[in-house]
Formats: sequence, C-alpha cells, structure tokens
Amino acid sequence: MKILFVGKINLDYNRVRVLINGLKKREDVEVRSYEFKKRSSFDKAHFLELEKDVDYIYVPPFRHQDIKLIKKYTSKPIIFDPLISKFMTKVIDYGHFWKAPIKYWLDFIPFHRADILLTDTLLHKKYFSKTFFISEDKIKVLPIGVDTTDFNHKKVLKFRDNVFKVGFYGSFIPLQGVDVIIDSAILLKDVKDIKFELIGDGVFYEKIKSKIAKHKLTNVLLKGWVKYEELNIEIAKYDICLGIFGKSFKTDIVIPNKVWHYAAMGKCIITKDTPGIKEVFTDNKNIVLIPNTAKALAETIFYLKSDFDKIDSVGVKAAEVIQTKYTEEHIADIFINAIK
Repeated sequence: MKILFVGKINLDYNRVRVLINGLKKREDVEVRSYEFKKRSSFDKAHFLELEKDVDYIYVPPFRHQDIKLIKKYTSKPIIFDPLISKFMTKVIDYGHFWKAPIKYWLDFIPFHRADILLTDTLLHKKYFSKTFFISEDKIKVLPIGVDTTDFNHKKVLKFRDNVFKVGFYGSFIPLQGVDVIIDSAILLKDVKDIKFELIGDGVFYEKIKSKIAKHKLTNVLLKGWVKYEELNIEIAKYDICLGIFGKSFKTDIVIPNKVWHYAAMGKCIITKDTPGIKEVFTDNKNIVLIPNTAKALAETIFYLKSDFDKIDSVGVKAAEVIQTKYTEEHIADIFINAIK
C-alpha cells in the first residue's frame, strides 16, 4: 500500500510522528510526502507525479483548507485527520459565538469532501457525525498513541529527592485548565516539599504569571516551552504528572498528547474525570481521575505524596496500557485496518 501525506506537514507534531513512524515499520506500506507551506506554492505537476500510483492521500491535522485544493487534482481516496473542529475550538471552547457560521462551514465542507474522516476518540466521532451530519461509517477512530522511541518507561531513571515534583506540559488554553492547577498550588503553598513545574505558554500565560506573582507562590516554576526531544527528560523528573482540567465540552471528549506521553513513561497521572479519558484508561488502576476543582487536585496530590506504592503501581499499569495497545506499531495497524 502506498500513502501520500500532503499539506503543511509538521513531522514533529505528535499525531503525525506516531503515525508515520509506525507505518514506516511495516514492510507492506510505502509512505510518501509532499509538503507545501501555502496554497499559492502548490506545484500541481509535482503533486500529480507523486499521486499517480498511490492508494490513499492523507491530509494531516489542522489542514482543513487544503482539502478543496487536493480534491481538485486527484480521484484517489482522501483521508482527512483534522484532530480538531474549528467550530468546537473557537466557538464552544473560546466562546467566540460571532464566528459560529464561518467556523461551522470551515469544518463542514472539508469533512464532507474527504472520503475518510479520522477522529481520536469514539466520543469525538459521535460529535463529528451529529454536528456535521456525517455518516458514522465514514468516520474512523484512530487513537493518538505514542512513539515509544521517544517516550518509553524503560528509559526513565528515578529522580526522587526531598522535593515532591508535580509536572505539567501544554498550552495555556481553556482546554488545559491551568487555572485549576495554580489554584491547587495556592492551597498547597505552605507544604514546603511540594513543587509544581509547568512547561509551555499560550493565551492565558500572562494571566497565570500574574496570579503566581499576586499570591507570591514559591512552589510554582514556569519553564516556558521545551523542545520536543527534551520533553521525555523533563517528564522523567516528575513524581506525578497532570493532565487537563478545563470546563469545556472539548475537555470531556479528548485524550491529549501529554496523557499518552506520561503513560508511556510509566508516570502516575492525575486528570479530570471524563468519558473521553475512560475510553482508554481506568480510574485508580492506571490513572487517577478527579473532579476538575482545585480542592480535589490539591487533596489528591497531598494524599499521593505519602503513597509511593500507589504512584508506582498506577504508573506501571499506565505503561502497560501503552505497550499492549497504543505504540506506534499498534496505531499503524489500526490505521491500515480502518482505511482498507
């Protein structure tokens, strides 16, 4: 089988990295790619040369606007992997309701023009189907999974010392619920041996930074962005890793990249109790699920600090989930079986 990846392809983006690396490990699949930065630089002749004998064309996440252009020049089945709904993100998540009509059509049109639509969870599939009037048969669930050459529990060294480290990485957007994390740090500010480290930035970064300064929090360190290849080193240092705690609908139906990475590295994860997360993980077995409140998070962190046996047990079982079902090889298998 020959698959052509087309569009503004960020090979470092987790979804694409996992899928391509998994496919490249199969002897029955050839992966090709054609990247163009903008539609005006699209080389029709070069594209036609690449696509003439492929079986499928894959359009990577966030490239909604590329579907129309690619569809114009090929009759090959197009697999679109949007990962997000622009309508859900901007209108529901951010509350930009005045953008509703345009954002809806920016999803609706490419979703219908694609031959196969991918989603990361079953709940996301149901949302796409119901909201955009798409047959569920057309939508295939492909979990995010993990590239275990980068994130692997076997590479983790124990870094435990006298400080109990609680780690998070992500963008400071509504989905993440970073404000809940900071509020829990406020509740725990007098517990001297608990420290929070937050990697990333985003629209709420300055607001979070101001809140830390206002409450004179010495137990929170904002580290800014860290290179992808250094993320595993940072995660390895944490005793507990934090997922997402947002209040939006999107929070309830996705499993973010960070949770996959934490699990692959055998870390005990605390995250919001959602139906989406339960499609893969089980509370108090391979993850710790809580209400998305600062009080619940602070209490859970404080409790786990005195129970390293549970921390280790949950982490080991989280890694087992990845190793048995969600490595890059597993994701490639699911992908091939879904599109055949």
